[in-house]
Amino acid sequence: MQNTYPESNTADGSRKTWAIESKLANGLILLFLILASLASIGVVVNHYYQLAQASNIPWYGIKQIYWHIHHDVIVPFGADPQLYLGIPALLCIQAMFPAIRSQKPFNTGILVDMVWVFIHGFMVTGFVLIVIAALNQALMPWTSSLKVGIFSNVPAWLEIVLGYLAVELVGWFSHMLRHKVRVLWVFHEVHHSQSQMNPFTLFRVHPMDYLFAEFIIFLPALLFEETLGIVLSYLIISRLHDALTHSNIRTNLGPLRYIFVTPQSHRVHHSSETEYYDMNYGVTLCVWDRLFGTHSPSDFVYPKTGINDPDFPEEKGKPWYTLPWVITRQLYYPFVKAIRLYWR
Repeated sequence: MQNTYPESNTADGSRKTWAIESKLANGLILLFLILASLASIGVVVNHYYQLAQASNIPWYGIKQIYWHIHHDVIVPFGADPQLYLGIPALLCIQAMFPAIRSQKPFNTGILVDMVWVFIHGFMVTGFVLIVIAALNQALMPWTSSLKVGIFSNVPAWLEIVLGYLAVELVGWFSHMLRHKVRVLWVFHEVHHSQSQMNPFTLFRVHPMDYLFAEFIIFLPALLFEETLGIVLSYLIISRLHDALTHSNIRTNLGPLRYIFVTPQSHRVHHSSETEYYDMNYGVTLCVWDRLFGTHSPSDFVYPKTGINDPDFPEEKGKPWYTLPWVITRQLYYPFVKAIRLYWR
């Protein structure tokens, strides 16, 4: 398929320049992923060590959630290489190879998303995971009798592969529901409101949206205890991939796009254009989208992003001193919209 960049209407020399830039972007991103993945190994190994210790302690459900809060709240603001090395690297790459050249490297959108990092860390993660811990503890008498050791007699590598595919499928299904069910969409809409995509956009998630998504992701661990380690490791590593796919980078990762979600394919998912609605629900893999027919065949388009709700409190074009009020409205607006669905 021929590239359909806006720049394709220019001279042949310009098209060749864009082809070279695309190869350079792919090379830098591959290098970034390799180095960042190596940095993540230490986080995952430490996770398994702490999880093994927690499993021998009473109130295991609370202990596992405490661990999750530690890694999602304390570590990201301290010593997580995915944030203090990964996101700055992505900011540099998107400045060199932007999907939308007119987007400024620093804008109101990225400023608001940086505030959402703190909302995600101190309010969303703490509140949501404490709720999940309470649910897990309350359901334990029933789920413990239902647990099935489906991975008990398979090699470790196969357990990891099958567990990863299962968690991806659950993530795909959860994401699809948050688009198809109207009351879920009004909260997920906050995440899609960003018209200036950047690595911090992955944190722009309403607490209620996060609550539903995290609970669904943890469902396999409630029934299959041996998948808990895979689920938590998945949440750590997928965050790095999410930062990449939300970046304003012009790349579809070449042949890797047939397996993985890319900045280009996820940009299509975030598109404000109706022809791209309800496509590309995958989290890190696109295999489930391809299997269930929700994958967009457009591998070379970079549409505008955002939502088509004139009442949504967007930050673009607003003075910086009004942003605290804009963010506050973004938090309570979905509740107002949800009430209107049933009381109009």
